[in-house]
Amino acid sequence: MSYLITILGSLLLLVGFVLWSWFEKRQGFRVLRGSRTALDALVARTTFVLTHIDWHAFTRHVARTTAERIAHDVVHTILVLVRATERTLTRLIRGLRARVATHEPSAEPVEGSQLIATLIRFRKSFRKEKQK
Repeated sequence: MSYLITILGSLLLLVGFVLWSWFEKRQGFRVLRGSRTALDALVARTTFVLTHIDWHAFTRHVARTTAERIAHDVVHTILVLVRATERTLTRLIRGLRARVATHEPSAEPVEGSQLIATLIRFRKSFRKEKQK
């Protein structure tokens, strides 16, 4: 059924075109002359462009410039992220350095950790054994 509709539609358009052309010749003027002239010029220009373009070179150029633009954008984004990370770390380190520089040792003696005390005892006993 869809084939029949397509064929009848095509025949109807063909008959309409023939009648339209016959009417224009009989009357001696073109209907919608300005619009049709502009459309004819556009079609002629488009046909000329399509037949004279080196499509291989054009496609290669577009692909290359697109790849270059994508690579540039990726590298720029990475650079922005690295710089943001660098600024964050610089602020963090600056704050830590300022805190360490202003820290004053307390007057109270600090007890060493159990590991350090064990290592010192081991070292002393090792020296004593070595001297014997």
